[in-house]
Amino acid sequence: MIPEAVIAEILRRTDIVELIGGHLPLKAAGRTHKALCPFHTEKTPSFIVNPERQIFHCFGCGEGGDAITFLMKHERLTFPEAARYLAERAGVSLPTPRSAGAGTSETDGRLVLVEVHRQALEHFRENLRGPEGSGARDYLAGRGLTPALIERFQLGCALPRWDALLRALKRRGHPDRLLEASGLIVARQEGSGYYDRFRHRLMIPIWDVSGKVVGFGGRALDHADGVVKYLNSPETALYRKGMHLFGLNLAARAVREQGRALVVEGYFDAIMLHAHGFENTVAALGTALTTEQAGLLSRYARTVVLLFDPDAPGIGAARRNLEHLINVDLDWRIVLLPEGLDPDAYVRTHGTAAFAAALEGAQDLVEFFLDRRVSGLDLTDPVQRARAADALIEVLATLDNPIRREGYIQRVAQRTGITDRSLLEAVARQRGRGQRRDATVTSAPPPASPPSAEEQLIYIGLNYPAWRQRIASALAPQDVRDPTLRQIFTEFIAGEAAAAPQGTSRPMSLHPPEIQRRLSSLWARDPWSPNAQEEGERLPGEADHETLQRTVDDCLARITQSRGAALRQAQRQALEAAERGGDLDQVLRLLSEHPSVKRGRERNEEESTA
Repeated sequence: MIPEAVIAEILRRTDIVELIGGHLPLKAAGRTHKALCPFHTEKTPSFIVNPERQIFHCFGCGEGGDAITFLMKHERLTFPEAARYLAERAGVSLPTPRSAGAGTSETDGRLVLVEVHRQALEHFRENLRGPEGSGARDYLAGRGLTPALIERFQLGCALPRWDALLRALKRRGHPDRLLEASGLIVARQEGSGYYDRFRHRLMIPIWDVSGKVVGFGGRALDHADGVVKYLNSPETALYRKGMHLFGLNLAARAVREQGRALVVEGYFDAIMLHAHGFENTVAALGTALTTEQAGLLSRYARTVVLLFDPDAPGIGAARRNLEHLINVDLDWRIVLLPEGLDPDAYVRTHGTAAFAAALEGAQDLVEFFLDRRVSGLDLTDPVQRARAADALIEVLATLDNPIRREGYIQRVAQRTGITDRSLLEAVARQRGRGQRRDATVTSAPPPASPPSAEEQLIYIGLNYPAWRQRIASALAPQDVRDPTLRQIFTEFIAGEAAAAPQGTSRPMSLHPPEIQRRLSSLWARDPWSPNAQEEGERLPGEADHETLQRTVDDCLARITQSRGAALRQAQRQALEAAERGGDLDQVLRLLSEHPSVKRGRERNEEESTA
């Protein structure tokens, strides 16, 4: 793994204008540089390189990121390959996997790393079988794992020593720098030497689809305070978390035969479901399923069932996955298990039949987003039902396939009682706004639409840390309608509101692609003057205190007004629905509880007769 600080140093020493200028004919445009975008076809340049931020961004297709991201996309390099290339170019020392001979190719280097991981797995499995593995064996027995299951998943254990694996692998003739590049050992911060990354842990191998070990997950066997419960391999030339699915090599046949994959969060969730006959189960190695992982699943399955923990973080993770992956051509289903149990605990407590019944009740996208546990809204209340439908419309509007989109709209109509026509019109309006924002530039960049209030606030929070606390306390995640902006707000504004004002941010290339694209957009464009960035006038980060104060106050006022307007609209829709249905009691209740609706109707009637 390349330490984050080293990545930051590589980027600090890299001139992104010089780098990209070696691949594209850049032209100076004020304080930025322009070129035709290499990632989509266009006639007028909309691709800019910002030397002050050391980022690139295309206002046509939306691609953006830092120097590492550019090389990954333009040259089709892996993250380690791009980082290594820039490190050599910038003169930054970086450990490189090498075999015995000089001039070892990248392929040979990876083969050596595969062999190192195979030998490490052999070492861990021998530990588990030996006398010092008794504690790990007891732990596995306590979780209901049989010897056959332990063998199937090739589980092992790391000994409670600082250099047990290091010594074993060095006896095989591997140099320290190769072992460090494998992620299995770590260089000491002070002095010289190395130590094992995994100590006193149950070791779970992570395979690629072909069955080669590319990394490990380690579950702590030491319950002392401060010990991290789960420790995973760092990203290496072999392993990137978002590119693999735990257990897919074992589950592939069952997934293909059934046409359905079960996706869980944790290693033991997957292992125990396999033990109970659900051999089409894989684990996401984290709560965020990536497009690459979804692509892997699409090779084998037509339907993917997501089983995330039924607590707030688990529900949030499932929601983010669906919003992000809605255009992957798979039938997405979601199961929220009762009693707050994860899949491992549920199947061990209630058995195979109960778990199979839970799978039969898997929710489709519409049912999931309308579920009260997810939306926080009561569908028996007309006002809340309309609000839930509005929120779902925003998600369905991002779905590109018109047949799937119309099918989901019909489901929303069935569940909410809102007519198909009203929903289709609402989705069309939402898509029209999105298409105007995202349309590819072909002749000249269209005039930029004014940024939303939440986008301006997020921009200020990103670029002016002193304002984060106020913005985070005044703005709620549900006020941010755009899913990616909402994630940026949650992670970079609300999550850092209490942090030191001058805290350093992570290199952009370490964030997910969709976050990189939106961040580069926010950093590349001046939200107060949409065309200024392209004209080379003012760069972000130059507003004075009075401008910021005025903008924050105005944006918060606009959001408050929008909240009220949305509520009144939902109330009016509920009233109209009650009137159409002849529900006089409901009409009177709504007019009594929401007198503003009655006043609004009276004003509308007066205006129509004037």
